[in-house]
Amino acid sequence: MKKRHFTLCSMIMALSLLLAAGCGAGEEMPGETNAQTETAAQTETEAESPTASQTQETVGSKSGETDLDQPLQAMYLTSQNGDYLFVGTENGVLFTAPVPDELYDETGEKITADQLTVGSVLDIYGNNIMLESYPGQYPGVTKMTVVQKGTQEDIAPYQHLIDEIYTEPDPSQLPYMDVEYTTDQAIVTAALSQGNYTWSYTDENGQSQSSTGCGDHILAWDNLAEISLPKPTDLKIIADGLQSVTVTRWPVSMQGTEQYDTGETIETEERDGAFWIPQAESGYIYLIQGVWEQGEIEYGFCTK
Repeated sequence: MKKRHFTLCSMIMALSLLLAAGCGAGEEMPGETNAQTETAAQTETEAESPTASQTQETVGSKSGETDLDQPLQAMYLTSQNGDYLFVGTENGVLFTAPVPDELYDETGEKITADQLTVGSVLDIYGNNIMLESYPGQYPGVTKMTVVQKGTQEDIAPYQHLIDEIYTEPDPSQLPYMDVEYTTDQAIVTAALSQGNYTWSYTDENGQSQSSTGCGDHILAWDNLAEISLPKPTDLKIIADGLQSVTVTRWPVSMQGTEQYDTGETIETEERDGAFWIPQAESGYIYLIQGVWEQGEIEYGFCTK
């Protein structure tokens, strides 16, 4: 440290003498001196930390950066609920992912999601960000290409993974209903509030049973699930065994009133074996009347 201080002082004294002499050539010296000082400082820093550049390169190679052109290869499975499931062919990790419009078969021809066959291996392109959940979620998929077409037999090694996330439903239990939608960060699944219902089933002794729940209109429900929708968003309705739906909505300003007949009927769409509410908007109360073989159930939510 003393040697460095002495060198810097000497340089400052030399500079002061040149300025005092008013030398024309000395007008360019400050710039030259600064360059020399920076070079000296850089040299000393490198001498004190000779592996700095090597460390930066190593950190960069371990920082999780990936080549977005490098696909994740996975096999397409299907659950008992009909969800899109995939399993990494290299790591065996089970995950869900939306099937994008950019979907191609092994010949390069564009296909639709309902043309995918179970057991097929695909190259999956996207932002390479897998959300931590079980199963995992890969919302940032942009493109899928079939590498090898498969069959039901090909998924046999992974059947135990499918079985782990499936539980045989109790026939007396009313089915749950969720809506699923995609944001910029994730695939979101939201549970809906349950209302009036009629339900019939056969118990373990083979006897027919039935139950009925009669309550308030949705505009009078105390606890209503809330969903945040910053922009109009397609909502996928998820419920086991669902045969048909009717969707009605009211502005949230109608909550607590009896203006039941002012509801607006929303046309749903059928895609990939599921019912969808297209372009759901914030500021509404949505009522979904679902029909099953065993009966009918009301579900609802509000958007904000």
